[in-house]
Amino acid sequence: MTYDQANQIRDTLDAAAKAASERLNAFPKTGPMGLTPDSVKSSPAYRRAKADFDTAFRRLQNFNVQFTRAFKAEIRAERQRKFAS
Repeated sequence: MTYDQANQIRDTLDAAAKAASERLNAFPKTGPMGLTPDSVKSSPAYRRAKADFDTAFRRLQNFNVQFTRAFKAEIRAERQRKFAS
């Protein structure tokens, strides 16, 4: 796998995690201090959205561990180019 292919996979996983986060954040936050009330958290729709988010986020985390190990030099070079301009 090349660095560009890995970046595309990471972008796809990141987009999936963001979409799952948006679905989870769509639930009302009417509890104390703006938290989601327990009655909403116990609903099947919320539990499914939470499980989807947890899965998507875990996949992104696991990929990022492998990505940073495999492409350490490429990541460093990209950051140097970004900060140099």
